[in-house]
Formats: sequence, C-alpha cells, structure tokens
Amino acid sequence: MKKIILGVLLLSCAVTGYAQDFPRPEFKNQPMILLDGELHKLEVQTAETKYKVKGLGYGGTQQEISVPGGKSPVVASNEPTFVIWVDEGVDPESLIVLTKTEFDSKKRSIPILKVSALAAFGARGKSMSDKYHVNFEIEKSGEGIYKITPSGPLENEMEYAFYNPENTQAQQVKIYLFSVR
Repeated sequence: MKKIILGVLLLSCAVTGYAQDFPRPEFKNQPMILLDGELHKLEVQTAETKYKVKGLGYGGTQQEISVPGGKSPVVASNEPTFVIWVDEGVDPESLIVLTKTEFDSKKRSIPILKVSALAAFGARGKSMSDKYHVNFEIEKSGEGIYKITPSGPLENEMEYAFYNPENTQAQQVKIYLFSVR
C-alpha cells in the first residue's frame, strides 16, 4: 500500500512539474512579446487618426493612424511569440490586429482605408487590410491567456504594430509597436 501511495505521489509531482503555463501579462488586452521565457512590453504609443488628401481631393483620401519616430526600440526575431491576457470568454482576435506599417525616419503609419474621389457619387472606400495585415494563430495557454504566433515568418527590416480595430474611428488609438531586424 505504501508503494502505491508513494508511486501516485511521485507521479503527481512529475506531472505538476511539467505543467507550465506562459507567464501572465501585467495588464489585460495588451500584447507582450515572449523572449527567453520572459514577457517584455512592446513600444506603446498613442496614435492619431489622420486623413491624407491626394491631388486636391481628385486622387481621393486615405485614412491612417500614425505615430512619430522611425523605428521601434523593441526588436523581435522574424518568428516571434506574443502573449495577451483577456477576460475569460472574450475572443482575442476581436481585440487585436497585427499589421505592417509604412515608415520613414520621422513617422510610422498604418493605412486603414482608401476612399475614391468619386465617393460622393456612390463609390466605396477600400480596406487596406489585404496589403498590410498579418495573419496569426492563437492558442489558449491558461485562464484568459493566449499565445499569438504569426502564420509565417515576418519580413526583416520591417516595422509592425498591434492595434484594436474597433477603435480606428477614434481620434486617438493606442498601438503596440515592434521592429524585425
């Protein structure tokens, strides 16, 4: 009987030792990058929603969200892992989008929508998601904790951002940025 109890005790200790969840992020709804088993914050910026008019309006307009600064100080590999903590029962895919940014030495911007000059005559805007959004996989790893991995390798020398697509109509949007170098 003692051998059975000892065996069950050792087996439960072994199973408990190998059952390891990802660390819990500090804040909810804020993606963090996983580096060497530890979570690190992404660059957090409050972006402004802007409209660019092209060719005095005859070329249409483009809605974008942008932040100052050319490159993020947070550098990731081209196959990064991210973790997000959300309320139980909330789909994390409804809260975040991973996207490439257009960038130069002074700013980074995320094109959201292009609207034709003929919009007044019934033409509709065109979403920029096909060109800029990056597909990713989500895997549950604990109570409200999800692991996020891009579906394929990210491009080197590119700037990326996570943002909440439901907030793009607001004047200011919180975005989470990182670089792949």
